[in-house]
Amino acid sequence: VNISGRAYGRTGNNVTIGGFVVDGTAPKRFLIRAVGPTLTTQGIGESEVMLDPAIELHDALHGDAVIATNNDWDQNTNFAEIADVAAQIGATAFAPGDHTSSALLATLAPGIYSFVIRGSAGTSGVVLGEVYDADTANMAARLINLSTRARCTTGSSVVIGGFVVAGNAPQRLLVRAIGPTLATEGLDVEEVLPDPAIEVHDARNGNAVIASNDDWGDTAAAADIVSTGARIGATPFAATDTKSSALLLTVRPGIYSFVAHSRDDASGIVLVEVYSADSEGTDR
Repeated sequence: VNISGRAYGRTGNNVTIGGFVVDGTAPKRFLIRAVGPTLTTQGIGESEVMLDPAIELHDALHGDAVIATNNDWDQNTNFAEIADVAAQIGATAFAPGDHTSSALLATLAPGIYSFVIRGSAGTSGVVLGEVYDADTANMAARLINLSTRARCTTGSSVVIGGFVVAGNAPQRLLVRAIGPTLATEGLDVEEVLPDPAIEVHDARNGNAVIASNDDWGDTAAAADIVSTGARIGATPFAATDTKSSALLLTVRPGIYSFVAHSRDDASGIVLVEVYSADSEGTDR
């Protein structure tokens, strides 16, 4: 019901890009945000945050068309409704002085969507991209996939994703941090993170690390990771990519985060993904 990704957004290929899949039979309403200055109230220095993030929402099934944009959330004609909806669904409120973060309320048909976050005037900094289910009572559609592509460095500039699992039963997930495979998808090999590692944390249990991986092919579940990825439509790892990371895990309803970082403190572009790996899910 909620997905997020935090990263250090730059320019060019190093902008922060989020993606999500809406599964179901009818449209559903979502709150989409790019949070910059408010992060200074959460432990990030003012010199580190993206001070004026703008957001573009794209529809991948219709030529990647831009279907909505925002720069400065309170310039929306429905800014009061955005604040009200955020409060109703438990989204952290924008700080009182934050007029330059961005937000959209959008009703979306089942499909594949991405959102691009850029700093106005080519600025850089740490930014948090979020997608919230703003209509959880509507069971005709649900989020089944999250992805964030961003440049990963060290310290506050590692890539952090988050998600909330709702319902009353455990759910099986495929979680991946992709580096070298991106070099087969239009990025230069020098741009990608060469050896990403991943950790999954349980926010309701002291932020404990509940699973981790470095080098997906070294895990006992490697064959299951490949077959599950193929079944749910995840892009396969390149044949030469032995350094990306992946996990298959079953989690109870709760709040989770995952951190992608380089094992050797290298920098580069990484794609982090969370897929619902259940073939069924009517109670989630």
